[in-house]
Amino acid sequence: MKKLTFVISAAILLGACTGEKKNSTGFEIRGSLSNTLGETVYLEKLTSSSQTKIDSAVINEKGEFVLNHVAPSLGFYRIKVNEANFAMLVLDSAEKVVLKGDAKNLGNTYTTEGSPGTDLFKEYNKLAEAHRTRVDSMENVFRTFLVTMRMDSLRADSLSKQMEKPYEAMIKAYSDVVAQKIKANTGSFASVMAVQQLNPEDYMDVYIALDKGLSQKYPGNPDVVRFHSVVEQDQMMVNRTKAIAIGAEAPEINLPMPNDKPLALSSLRGKVVLIDFWASWCGPCRKEMPNVKRIYEKYKSKGFEIYGVSLDKEKEDWLAAISKDGLTWPQVSDLAYWQSKAAQDYAVQAIPFTVLIDKNGKILAKNLRGAELESKIAEILH
Repeated sequence: MKKLTFVISAAILLGACTGEKKNSTGFEIRGSLSNTLGETVYLEKLTSSSQTKIDSAVINEKGEFVLNHVAPSLGFYRIKVNEANFAMLVLDSAEKVVLKGDAKNLGNTYTTEGSPGTDLFKEYNKLAEAHRTRVDSMENVFRTFLVTMRMDSLRADSLSKQMEKPYEAMIKAYSDVVAQKIKANTGSFASVMAVQQLNPEDYMDVYIALDKGLSQKYPGNPDVVRFHSVVEQDQMMVNRTKAIAIGAEAPEINLPMPNDKPLALSSLRGKVVLIDFWASWCGPCRKEMPNVKRIYEKYKSKGFEIYGVSLDKEKEDWLAAISKDGLTWPQVSDLAYWQSKAAQDYAVQAIPFTVLIDKNGKILAKNLRGAELESKIAEILH
């Protein structure tokens, strides 16, 4: 089973220049920490790839410090004693924050006053920790059954499938709670962190609501503008995914074959067609080819066809792979790599990726491989 993890780190945050200015707003963080030895604490702005120090202070003999040299722009920050010991904050430029905690275990003990964004951040994190505990518990039960019952692979697969529905229900229940909390806090930048847990396909309305709320409250803020761009891209991808929903008519593809003549997908109407997105550089794709060839040979005389769409960049590599793997079904490519129009129209995010369509061009299934693919084709062409 897939495990949903909730990692609070710079990797999930929006990239932006720090943009901090000398303090002219009265911003201040006043700290009081126990178990200190005169350490230096650092205030860092988190970006998508780094942490940038913007202020620092030495903790005095009473365990106190003050950070007030900058007026931080809206965003995610941390106060650090060292790399393994820090407190996450969501700050704006005019806040007066009081922070308390144990300097030896800051991340698990800190409290704040005067920072609504940080308070909400911690609420989201508390929800995530409780959810992770439930998921871990379910996975531990699964592993225990495997060991104590000494299951073979078939019985283990069967048990895994039985647990899929309750697992998915658990994920949905948690996602719904997070979604409702975000909708109630669309003006808080802390919600940017939380919304990234939600599948855009299922919760696009939440992304849009948060984007609207932040754009209205912080017009022109660089991080908010970047988030708006991310939401626009996600919405475009969701729309493309909906276009290839089960039962929808497969979007047309009309790309050059190795002889440079175009071949339209629609020209194969009347046959059950597997659209196979692959590339010469894709190891898993090439590994799957013998199985695809076997299925093709078995069912091609019964009205089955394959329409190979390569995401190669170099024609020589594409042609060499076709020859080496002995691929005899129609192949097309615009040699545009991930920018291939077909890949974009079909919302391809990883390969191998397959779409099975019926004789009328309607989508029957997606991403079937191996035994599942053969079973589906046999069912259709019985």
